[in-house]
Amino acid sequence: MNTKNLANSDKLTIFTLASGRSGTRFLADFFAKNIEQCYHTHEPYFTLGNPTLFGKPIDWNTQHNDDVLMPVLERKCRFIANRQEPVYFESNHAFLKAFNRHAGALLNNVGFIHLVRHPAKVAKSEWLREQMIRKLHLPFVDYFTEAGERCFLWALTGKETLFQYYAQHTLSRFQFYLLQWIEIEHRAMQLIQHNHWQNRVFFIDVDAHLKDEAILKQLADFFDLSHKSRFDMDLYRNKTPFIGPTVITGQDEQEMRWVLERLPQKYKTMLKSTPYAGCASWASTISRMMD
Repeated sequence: MNTKNLANSDKLTIFTLASGRSGTRFLADFFAKNIEQCYHTHEPYFTLGNPTLFGKPIDWNTQHNDDVLMPVLERKCRFIANRQEPVYFESNHAFLKAFNRHAGALLNNVGFIHLVRHPAKVAKSEWLREQMIRKLHLPFVDYFTEAGERCFLWALTGKETLFQYYAQHTLSRFQFYLLQWIEIEHRAMQLIQHNHWQNRVFFIDVDAHLKDEAILKQLADFFDLSHKSRFDMDLYRNKTPFIGPTVITGQDEQEMRWVLERLPQKYKTMLKSTPYAGCASWASTISRMMD
């Protein structure tokens, strides 16, 4: 790949490190309404030349099938390099599902916004969103992996390393999404640590601070972004249609405890460490469930 256009560019490229249902759409709207001199996108479904990275690239990344994955990532890099704006921002939860292994080689002047929401709320919300989509019988919501297995377009395949520790058990869809959240966070921490990008990451505890104007001002200052003097905070809330607030039931808590008790030690250690230990609304509960 000829990556020099991107690697040698002064363009600041910012991605979110996040699971789905973690505020990526809200953040995209914040950038669209408040950040200047910045090309911004959420999940670029209708942008020619800018792959969304959902579907097959997720499976290719899981299987390390780089012969077909790399051309897709190269196409995205070319798209980024060709934008005229000095900053490129993409709030896409597919990044850690398909791009994580090659980000260190393909991205140079990069920054990240790490969005972490209560894991049970993420899992429940993802599950409810999938239920809603399937009830509506929407087309093109599944794809087939290289092994011929049907997978939901926006989800991991279930063949990732963490899932193999639970291979002998039948997981509920809520438990699947809980494990997906943990796998995504593990990838985020690996990406940061392996590339020594600790000083390029702005962390947001979604439950406590995502809608806090002062925190968003800190975010803009952290990346030295040009912005409006007064923020427009009338921002999009990506609610699931026909579904009320996300409620964690007793059954959900039991299923969560079962997963966390059996979690391999390295993942338990991660969740008891920074930044997760500082998430006051749920960190202590998660810690007790893992003990």
